[in-house]
Amino acid sequence: MLYGSNLSMVAAFLVGMGFMRIAMKLLLVLMLLSTVSHATVELPSSYKELLDFVQPAPFQAETNTCLFIASTGAMELLMNKRDGLKNPQVNGKNDLSESFLIWQKNFYDNRYPVYHFIQQPVMNFNYGEAILNRDWPFVGENSDGTTNYTVWNKHPEYYTLPRVKTPLVKTTHLFTRGKKWATRVILPEDITTIKQALVKNHAPVIINYVDDGYWHVVLIVGYDDNEEGECYLVEDPTECDPKGIFYVRDSFGRTYADRWDTRAYSWFKVTANAASQIQLQ
Repeated sequence: MLYGSNLSMVAAFLVGMGFMRIAMKLLLVLMLLSTVSHATVELPSSYKELLDFVQPAPFQAETNTCLFIASTGAMELLMNKRDGLKNPQVNGKNDLSESFLIWQKNFYDNRYPVYHFIQQPVMNFNYGEAILNRDWPFVGENSDGTTNYTVWNKHPEYYTLPRVKTPLVKTTHLFTRGKKWATRVILPEDITTIKQALVKNHAPVIINYVDDGYWHVVLIVGYDDNEEGECYLVEDPTECDPKGIFYVRDSFGRTYADRWDTRAYSWFKVTANAASQIQLQ
């Protein structure tokens, strides 16, 4: 079979013989082969590089703020990785306020179009600023166990609270399978797509899935083909294969001590429906 330089040589020969159209088709094939070879990433059996940089997530309770917690967590992780800050602590250097992101206006960049709602909030950090959690804490649950809906309220000192600089980010939409309440729509290649994105770009993937009838947004921050995890929300035992896991940063049922869960690929296959990757520009 002919590849690479061999195809180029044949194309040059055909041009010399006057067969321009055939030569152009061969060159097109060469370009397509080159694109495929660059798009394919050889996958290791596990990828855990990002785990050291995961910022502990707050417990959201019933505040319906998962989209903002996951988006803030993506920025925190990328900043921690940029700064070499491993095992970050609550109220540390890059622990950002989720409530601030709720109130930040939408940012649009034609170079990085938004195709799905999970992409937008993190792009709003591209105004270049955020507020630290220690200055505007996110507390999803009151001391009596009730939900603290005031996390949605605008801080009375919103315009004067100190800001920190945030780097520019971009999002790449990986796939959408149905609407945000869709289940059992994931294709076999979607898991590979997420793994390739993690390994190639060294950045988290934000996903939407259905949690007990509600759409819910979390981060995937790694994987391991050989470990076993929870078939979370997979009620049919025939759909559960515990081997092979994603490392997931969630804000449901968590405490600040829990930086990630280990969930079987089966959880993703049954409950998920969309994924995008978040990277520094």
